[in-house]
Amino acid sequence: METTADGTYFWEGDHVRIKRTGETGRVNATAGGVVYVLMDDTNESRLFAAYVDEDASIELVTPAVEEPTPRDGTR
Repeated sequence: METTADGTYFWEGDHVRIKRTGETGRVNATAGGVVYVLMDDTNESRLFAAYVDEDASIELVTPAVEEPTPRDGTR
């Protein structure tokens, strides 16, 4: 994903979440403000239009950073 003065742009392969439903998927393709998302659970392709001046219907999903677990015998 890239954010510029002109708006937010998603890249192929970005993991995204649909804000309204919470469903997740991967960006399959982008073309002129239209983002095609292949859904994780259904393998269904859905279409979303993102406008420069409006909030997109999808958001980038970032992986949670896991805290290291202490090992036995270490301080």
